[in-house]
Amino acid sequence: MSFVRILVDSFILLKKCPRFFIPKILVAFFFLPIIILLPTYIVHFNIFSPEALAERGNLELVGIMFQLLFLIIFTMVVYFIDSFLVNPMHPMLVSQYYKKRKINFRKAFIAVVRRFGTIFASLFIFSILLFASMLPFMFVMAAALLLHSDFLLYVSIIVAVISIFIMLILFYLIYPISSLERVNFVKAITETINTSLKHKKNVTEAVIVSLFISTLSYLLAFEMVLTSPEQTLLLLFFFSLLIATRFLIAIFTTYQCVLNAVFYLGLEKGVFLGK
Repeated sequence: MSFVRILVDSFILLKKCPRFFIPKILVAFFFLPIIILLPTYIVHFNIFSPEALAERGNLELVGIMFQLLFLIIFTMVVYFIDSFLVNPMHPMLVSQYYKKRKINFRKAFIAVVRRFGTIFASLFIFSILLFASMLPFMFVMAAALLLHSDFLLYVSIIVAVISIFIMLILFYLIYPISSLERVNFVKAITETINTSLKHKKNVTEAVIVSLFISTLSYLLAFEMVLTSPEQTLLLLFFFSLLIATRFLIAIFTTYQCVLNAVFYLGLEKGVFLGK
């Protein structure tokens, strides 16, 4: 099964079952306040500047802390729902379609709940490994800031980005494997890495596109925050682009989730989409 056919099969599946887009569209717009508020805090409150914070009153600082706390909790809740419930549902939905069953979100959700131990443990280990891979570069970055070394800072950032990119490639297939395979989380992790490495060229291309679209969304949010309120038309233009980007992300991430499952079922299991 060629990668081109995987791309086409994924597109055909979504064309036949547009309901696949609903969960990701909802998640994308739940993330919208986060994407807008985070740049707002960074630009308007200048929360990373001790001098700026020192000039604010205690009550104002408490208010900012509560707002940030709410934003952090809200982000964690949406991230948890998206990562541990919505994403693992898509391989189940694809499997339903391949087996010529009626697409049923409720059954897919129940199946995810039954596999939740393996899914949660697999993603938790992935998160730990990702954080662990970043620790050396975080120390180097801290040293660069203390030494006021721009060169060391840029090197640490570049190496950190490369490290994250490699981890995303290694764990690209974590959802279909942890969701569909009746294995424990240790086996799910090892199979995920081995399968991703086996198809590393195609996986790398998919990760690049995904990161590009996510970055574009945050850039548009910063443009909105930096735009003067008097520039109403420009502000509306950036807001419209941001909404369009969120739709694009919802569509692409849904396609990505479906692609993951089609990729795995086709190349590893020899299961093809019935025309």
